[in-house]
Amino acid sequence: MATLPEPVSLDTIEKYLSDALFIVDRSQTVAWMNEQAAQIFGVSPAEAQVKTLQEVTGINKIVQLLDDVFTRNEPLACSYENATVKFKRLDHRYFFKIAINPIRREGRLWGALVQLTDVTRFHEMEKIKNDFVSVVSHEFRTPLTSIIIGVEMLKEGLLGDLTPRGKEVIEAIGADCDRLTRLIDNLLELSRIESGTIHIEPEIVDVAELVQEAVRPMKIQAENKGIALIIDLSPELPPVAADFNKAVWILTNLIGNALRYTDSGGTITIKVRPKGRRLFFSVQDTGCGISKENMEKIFRKYIQVRKPGKPTGGAGLGLAIAKEIVMAHGGEIWVESEEGKGTTFTFTLPVFQKE
Repeated sequence: MATLPEPVSLDTIEKYLSDALFIVDRSQTVAWMNEQAAQIFGVSPAEAQVKTLQEVTGINKIVQLLDDVFTRNEPLACSYENATVKFKRLDHRYFFKIAINPIRREGRLWGALVQLTDVTRFHEMEKIKNDFVSVVSHEFRTPLTSIIIGVEMLKEGLLGDLTPRGKEVIEAIGADCDRLTRLIDNLLELSRIESGTIHIEPEIVDVAELVQEAVRPMKIQAENKGIALIIDLSPELPPVAADFNKAVWILTNLIGNALRYTDSGGTITIKVRPKGRRLFFSVQDTGCGISKENMEKIFRKYIQVRKPGKPTGGAGLGLAIAKEIVMAHGGEIWVESEEGKGTTFTFTLPVFQKE
């Protein structure tokens, strides 16, 4: 039987940990930190003990994450993306994944253990992948444009008359070209978002105009499928501070998903409700619903909800992009669903505040 060498202490163990560790009290003041944390953030343990963790690390997001743990009195539970933060010191840039566990004394919440795991290498690999996707997408666009022009010329009879069968083939090619164009656009948008170059231009946006613009291109598709599109807006809604085009894209994408998974005779309701300094936008359908397993991963890249007899749509990028755009606005997005009874996607946007 293996035995531990003597003596083994907490100091010996934490000395060999590569993660930065902190212990903070309820006021988020640092009570203890390990040597790795001191080296990364350039603060001695003595200096840190009179500062909050945010002051020591310079990571503003850590305040919100700690507040969440203290409020729920449970370990931090959020997605990898939401628990990952960026830190730059001198010429070195770090990415850390944050884990927070509450510390209790005599049954009462006293503080928390905060662990920062360096995931910089994984982000660098992700950047290489994103750069590759961006280059390939751009290279696809030029030949695809030539194919689309050729298809349009054939449709218009500029290159001679087509047989009925020939027209069917050209229509199918045109539909596939449209699908590839959307895929390329989504890949490029996702690449821009993940590289940190997503550009939000907030303006004063009228909510009714925003919803109408999102619904307009979906009306014909809904009519053809026999699905009712219902707009339900609270009276006298305040304007939101949002990038109009990107906000329209989010709503249109959610409505398009609802149309894909709702049968003829169903309804899709677009609701907007105010709550505090945010507006809650919901797209509620009476479709086939989403399983609990899929709900937990539906906002990840390249994830598609496959249902028998239902088209799969794109490459599983729409919801991932929508989430990034909503978060860039300072909002949140989530889904509620029950199989066989429909799905509701909800996201928030900030109410416009006069300075």
